[in-house]
Amino acid sequence: MKRSLLVVLIVIVFAGWLGTLISRDPGYVLISYDGSSLQTSLWVAIGLLAVIVGVVYYGMRLTRFIVNSGGHWNNWRDDKKKSRAHDLTAKGIKLLMEGDFERAERFLVSGAENNSSPAINFLEAARAADKLNDVEKREAHLRRATEADSTINQAAALVSAEMSAARGEWSKCLSTLSMMKSNDVVMSLRKQALFELKEWQDLLALLPELKKSLGKESFLAFEKDLALARIADPSVSEDTLQNIFRSLSVDLKKDSDVVLAYCKVINNDKQAEVVLRRAIKDNWQPGLLECYGSLGNETQTKRLKQAESWLKHHADDASLQLCLGKIYESQGDLGKAREAYEKSIDLKGSKEANEQLAGLLAFDGDYAKSNDHLKTALQFKN
Repeated sequence: MKRSLLVVLIVIVFAGWLGTLISRDPGYVLISYDGSSLQTSLWVAIGLLAVIVGVVYYGMRLTRFIVNSGGHWNNWRDDKKKSRAHDLTAKGIKLLMEGDFERAERFLVSGAENNSSPAINFLEAARAADKLNDVEKREAHLRRATEADSTINQAAALVSAEMSAARGEWSKCLSTLSMMKSNDVVMSLRKQALFELKEWQDLLALLPELKKSLGKESFLAFEKDLALARIADPSVSEDTLQNIFRSLSVDLKKDSDVVLAYCKVINNDKQAEVVLRRAIKDNWQPGLLECYGSLGNETQTKRLKQAESWLKHHADDASLQLCLGKIYESQGDLGKAREAYEKSIDLKGSKEANEQLAGLLAFDGDYAKSNDHLKTALQFKN
């Protein structure tokens, strides 16, 4: 407020001073040209000159604005188009995540126009078309993506490989991956494709790289899955099965799942007995004991002696009693088998123990009790 008053005061003083000068001596200006003349006071001439300068200055600015107005309009229009493209793209991605693939594709393709990164729109549109099983559009979108941005070839190939994997087209997926630079994502997809195609040798060759790219736990889990899949492959010969097991790491040879899978498919009863016995020594597991009791006649005597020796420290183990019952039954000693099954059920009821005992009771003609045990067996989950 004080500053405003000071300014007003200064203006009043200046105006008074200027008025005094004008009244004291108005001055004289004469302009003559080609027989014509103009005369006026000095102060009027100065004022006229100031007006002319102002008109020229603002006239030039107006002219510049008019000349540049076309550019400003174009810039505004381009900004509006880019904003619309951004909104369409965001809407398309949202619809894609929501599962509305048909509308998502339309929005993404529309948003590609005037977009600073149209290739991304076409890649996502390809995903939407793939979900709609529209092969022609999917391939067209992928092609337009690479045409829009040549630096996106790797990303486009990866999207194509991922879509092939999702459709279960593992050969096509692997073919696409073979042309790409390796990274963790590519490695993971290649691993999965080789696994599904049962290309075991190529997978084994890939293990050193997978060990570097996967964490320790993930690698061990995959190594186990690979071992189980190779063992379960029906096309694998007996000799190859034995070679597979021999080539496994020490930890996998002790793993109960791997040991069980191997011993259930190997035809060499003696080798299965040795593998199971070692595994049981390292890892006392019910499944291993039950499998040990189910081996063939070739190792009956040895297995019975071993199982009875385990009774010294595991007499109250239900799985060991079930194992003994199976061996007794396979030898024809049905009395001891029945006693072992009953003890196993008393210690810890199981589906298999009830089924085995039901079979013996039915053989003896005790159908009522046999049915009771079968009913009990049905109550257990597989």
